[in-house]
Amino acid sequence: MKARVDHVGVVVASLERTGQFVRDVLGLELTLEPPPLPGGVNTAFYGEGARVELIQIADAQARERRLGDAEARVEHIALEVEDVLALIEQLKAKGVRFTTDEPVQVRENLVVWTVPDTSAGVMWQLFSRARP
Repeated sequence: MKARVDHVGVVVASLERTGQFVRDVLGLELTLEPPPLPGGVNTAFYGEGARVELIQIADAQARERRLGDAEARVEHIALEVEDVLALIEQLKAKGVRFTTDEPVQVRENLVVWTVPDTSAGVMWQLFSRARP
């Protein structure tokens, strides 16, 4: 498997407040602010190369499940791979489980997330570009 670190996903209470810190204090430029995802999930990507993704969840219950009472927490590390479908089969054979039975399409990507208890305590977001 050849993979490239794409981003680190951080769930935040306030996209504006954390984004201001990332921009003004850490010096990372806002490079992408895509339209909201279903369910009121807003994201913003900062930096070049391996980026930082800030994730703000509008639904209070969903936000509580993913963030708890913290202001922010690292949620996942995303790897771009050539063929996520083949990688899923390889990882299943090694005992890795996923949060969904099948990859989901998120914008132009086919995406799956690992269950941390089966992947060395880390949630890995694995994705490849969807083929037309």
